[in-house]
Amino acid sequence: MSEVSVIVPSFRGGKFLREAIASVRAQSLMDWELIIVLDGCDEDLSDIEGVDSRVRVIRQDRRGVSIARNVGISHARSDLIALLDDDDRMLPNRLVAQSREMRDERVAICHTQYRYIDGEGNVLRPGDAKATTYIEFLRNESKILSATAMFRKRTFQEMGGYNSLIPFGEGQDFFQRVSREGEVRFIPEVLYEYRQHESNVWLGGASGYEETAGSCANTFSPLEREKTSSLCEQFVTDCQRFLHVASRGSYERRAARALNIASGASSALCFCLLFSLRSSPLGRLTES
Repeated sequence: MSEVSVIVPSFRGGKFLREAIASVRAQSLMDWELIIVLDGCDEDLSDIEGVDSRVRVIRQDRRGVSIARNVGISHARSDLIALLDDDDRMLPNRLVAQSREMRDERVAICHTQYRYIDGEGNVLRPGDAKATTYIEFLRNESKILSATAMFRKRTFQEMGGYNSLIPFGEGQDFFQRVSREGEVRFIPEVLYEYRQHESNVWLGGASGYEETAGSCANTFSPLEREKTSSLCEQFVTDCQRFLHVASRGSYERRAARALNIASGASSALCFCLLFSLRSSPLGRLTES
């Protein structure tokens, strides 16, 4: 069994994907496996599969990055999972450094510093990752680039994986839940290169999730936003009430985990409401 499984979802393929693959094959840690999930992408990688048995390719219809990552991790043979986006690159010592930190069982997530590069691979500027705690996740003050993370497969399974209902920012949602269960350890050394180019899902880096969410919300009227916010607040209140009642018994830890998962679901609910509000019965209420 390999020491680390690297998961790369891809819906576009192309030269950036091949650079990402090359960066894994150039790691100083040799004991790894690479799982590439082609999400509706018809890229031919037979030339790589044929020469390196550590590389596996899974093909599926386009289902989105959250499901693609979930599928890839479900096929992982290692307990340690490292993420990599299909247009980025990891630096040679990344897997060695992170796997060393993950030997400490108190660590739930290990992430690293990164730097921005352009489409040609030229360094643009340093990243802004920093040490992060659960409280900072709750305050939306975390500074972690999701693709730099390493975590355990068993933790991933316990926490329910990525929420496939969230169209973007699924990594931040998952890490918030995991950070409640253990330490988030930060390696200040630059071990990852985040590429900015015209085909990026967004160009906002770690803050892109917040900016995109804000843009979505701003497309709705004040009354629509008020109705959506009210429903989501009620949902969270119900989750908190559940925890209060359940924690009186002997299942406090299980109840806390259930609330963690439910809190993630509340984020998904926000987006589902925002994108479907106008076509729903609730949305039609705004016309009266």
